[in-house]
Amino acid sequence: MNISYPINVLHIIDKLSMDGVNPSSCAILLDEWISCLEPERFNWAVCTLRNPDPAGKLLEKKGVRVYYFGYGKFSFKNIKGIINLIEKEKADILHLHGYSAANFGRIAGRRKGIINVVHEHAVLRTLPHQYMADLILRNYTDAGIAVSESVKDFMIASRSIPPKKIRVIWNGINIDKFKKSDHKDIKKKRQELGIPENVRIVGTITRLRKEKGTEYFIKAVPSILREFSDVYFLIVGDGSLRSQLESLTMELNISDKVGFLGFRNDIVELLSLFDINVIPSLTEGFPLSLVEAMALGNIIVATEVGGMKEIAEDGKNVLFVHPKNPLEIGEKVKLLLRNSKLSETLSISAKLLSEKFSIEKSIDFIDELYLKLLRQDKSIQ
Repeated sequence: MNISYPINVLHIIDKLSMDGVNPSSCAILLDEWISCLEPERFNWAVCTLRNPDPAGKLLEKKGVRVYYFGYGKFSFKNIKGIINLIEKEKADILHLHGYSAANFGRIAGRRKGIINVVHEHAVLRTLPHQYMADLILRNYTDAGIAVSESVKDFMIASRSIPPKKIRVIWNGINIDKFKKSDHKDIKKKRQELGIPENVRIVGTITRLRKEKGTEYFIKAVPSILREFSDVYFLIVGDGSLRSQLESLTMELNISDKVGFLGFRNDIVELLSLFDINVIPSLTEGFPLSLVEAMALGNIIVATEVGGMKEIAEDGKNVLFVHPKNPLEIGEKVKLLLRNSKLSETLSISAKLLSEKFSIEKSIDFIDELYLKLLRQDKSIQ
């Protein structure tokens, strides 16, 4: 089949924001992809099943056409809406993110006879109604993208997508954006946040949701402070558990040592402050936060879950701990605070490893998949 350019890709996504305000990791990924697109090869539009929100406006500022349905994630009006968009955008491919987007998108795509790609970003709880929907729609699926091997296993077992249709394509980051701030800028940022120069900073950048395990990071703080009083802890990010986590710091009598910064746009500058970066997640598909931290050469303590253990190697690029284990987190942080040589070794190795996960490589693999599907070769392995 001869392919005419640009290829028109319509991304359908359940929601662009986790809380109605801040961009989801998927929205941030779309933003990064779009920044790398070659306009002569791809023409992208994005549709969310929700109402307009700031995350959508972020994409609009990049010149992306963003459509908002607002019908609700269970409304069958979404099918007709997607069909109308396929016609309007002259779409060649539907790229589907999220349960409802995949359900309605596969039906709409089948009715219009165009290719769909189901892209899974996480290992999720298997919901009975969604399990049945995926079972019914399994033969409507042209291809699947999993962001890690653990996510691929989830897609096979819980989403009924045949293994031969799934390709693992790691997410990527814009490596050039993640350059550590110089000493002058780090000093300025410390002053801005009211953090003394003579303390070390242990931090995490996350969403304050249960699956991110921030409570176990907080519970590790007292044991660290018993040995190292010159440490300050930063929690960057927002979410539904913020007030509960702030209360936990008061219960543990450590609120004066823990700063909650909320959602921030100055992520690189904040990552540059961290002497140690903790990622205490209970589950991860592909942890962009890990790759971003590695790109800056941060010294990392992370839980050995999901995509984390596929990316890095314990003792070489990171120090791994078991999930839900504040004792282990505390011990590994203290080990690094004592051992500057180990910290330096981990930092150098992490920075080198991060180069495997560029956004350009991610785009290249997706481009390759699109072309293979458009040539009607559905056997993508």
